[in-house]
Amino acid sequence: MKRHLTKAVLAAVLGLPAAAHAALPTTLYSENFNSVVLGPSVNERQGPATFATRTLVETDATTNSIPNAFTHTGPAGWTVDNNFDNFGFTDLTNAGGTEILDQSTPPGDPPVVLYKTGITGLVVGNTGFANQGSAENGTDEWEGWSFANKDFWADVAGDQDRTQFTNATGTIAVVDADEYDDLGDGLAGTYMNSGLTTASVPVAGLANVKLEFDSSWRPEAYDDEHATLGTKSNNQTAILWYTFDNGTQDFIDLWDSDAGHVSSGPLDPEPARPASPTFKDDATNESLEYTVSVPAGANSVQFTFGYLNAGNDWWWAIDNLALSDADNPGNPAVWTEDFESLTLGGSVNERVDIVPSIPRETVLNTDVATTPYPNAFTHTAPNGWTVDNSGLKPEAIGDNNIGVYEWEGWTFSTVEFWEPSQGSAAEFTKADGAFAIADSDEFDDLGRNPNDEDPNPNYTRPLDTVLNSPVLDVTGLAENTLVLEFDSAWLPEGDQLALITVDYGNGEVEVLRWESDDTSAFYHGDNTNETVRVDLNNPAGATQAQVSFKYLNGSNNWFWAIDNVSIGTVPEPAAFVMVVGLAGLGLIVRRRSGKA
Repeated sequence: MKRHLTKAVLAAVLGLPAAAHAALPTTLYSENFNSVVLGPSVNERQGPATFATRTLVETDATTNSIPNAFTHTGPAGWTVDNNFDNFGFTDLTNAGGTEILDQSTPPGDPPVVLYKTGITGLVVGNTGFANQGSAENGTDEWEGWSFANKDFWADVAGDQDRTQFTNATGTIAVVDADEYDDLGDGLAGTYMNSGLTTASVPVAGLANVKLEFDSSWRPEAYDDEHATLGTKSNNQTAILWYTFDNGTQDFIDLWDSDAGHVSSGPLDPEPARPASPTFKDDATNESLEYTVSVPAGANSVQFTFGYLNAGNDWWWAIDNLALSDADNPGNPAVWTEDFESLTLGGSVNERVDIVPSIPRETVLNTDVATTPYPNAFTHTAPNGWTVDNSGLKPEAIGDNNIGVYEWEGWTFSTVEFWEPSQGSAAEFTKADGAFAIADSDEFDDLGRNPNDEDPNPNYTRPLDTVLNSPVLDVTGLAENTLVLEFDSAWLPEGDQLALITVDYGNGEVEVLRWESDDTSAFYHGDNTNETVRVDLNNPAGATQAQVSFKYLNGSNNWFWAIDNVSIGTVPEPAAFVMVVGLAGLGLIVRRRSGKA
């Protein structure tokens, strides 16, 4: 077997031009596969057109604003304080916090502070937050408490459990440090502190009032380092205050994100500690109610929803507020607010692509939500060529529930169809139009391991497939002058193997072997765009030849693709010079084998 030689090496030795595609001095036969007729796809289908959302600056020319999205203008009398200091309850240096030290630090070494817990309910590190009003930093829509369409909020954030807030409808009030931090420098190493205060609500004559609202809360803590404190001190906290017009003020409830720590064993550097007494786990859809006593002489009350000490954490959202007479539950509410009267404007940084995308989906051909791609692929080889898929497991052959049908053995397709599912396809620039592809990675994407057997038979594995050329007439050719040249894209992995054999009527002889094991003498590394020339070692007196391209042992590995196949001759003296010269450089290995 002769190790493959690139076109550039051959050109230097033989004085041949380094053409873009295979070009032998004397060509007996060539095939570029462009004669095949490509039909519609089967399992590789296109979903409905969608417009992707992205977080970008307002001036991005490839996107549009999303209408009816959000506003920072609340209902009449409501205010948002994005320099919130929690009514003066602050600890900006976290002096009252507790250092959590790395327990694995060797004795005698300086202690390592993993993070520093703070006093729950106090602002830590800074009031307000960074990058307010910046066009390039911090997502405008989520600059502190905002009023937004609930579906818009969930869609642009990629959901992440936001759609679980099913008690809410239409417009909601939401504060979301996670989304604010998504543009530019975002929080810039500060923590978000924002307060939302209601309008004044009359309570004269009432002894006790009941506040009700729907809430969505998702917590996170101690994973973001503060720019000036130098430790991971974030502990996203929610606090609810009341303020009466006579000056009476207090908090009604408080919860935070400090879940404590459960030690994973002696190698865990972090010591075990209990959760905060006010820790609140995920509560993404709940209804809350509180009873508040009205002090003597008070005529009105306001409520403040404080969101404190949040790094790139999660959110708090509220909707459907109501205040009623707690002592007379049958009376109508004295005040309600569901934010539906607000006028929402277009989005700013949460934008939508101008040009829609058509997602690629690997599904059954009966999926009614998808449509096939036209002019995609065929399993019908050019005239005289054959594909042998007898090496596949019978369960996979022709069953569109097992294995992606498009990639069932050697397939003829185009870069345009192959690339969305196999990104490396774009690197095969020597290919033109249709070409031949064997791709176990893509074949394995549907219906593998249908019954979860142990050991797992995986009906899609291995992918053993053979592409046979026509039988060629080589009568009268001088010995050892027949050469194969083709363009190739090869990406190795696992046990995936590429073989080329030639049969002169007396059995197959191996002339090329590429293995994926980098310790093997036959290892061939990544090369997704090369021209390969192989000596076919034709014996004296041969009258016929058939070349076979074998892709074997593909088990959700990568691929081999070929195009521009030429079989021809080189002049015998030049062939002699090539063999002697390159053999002297150790670049040729000649080996024969039986049928592979």
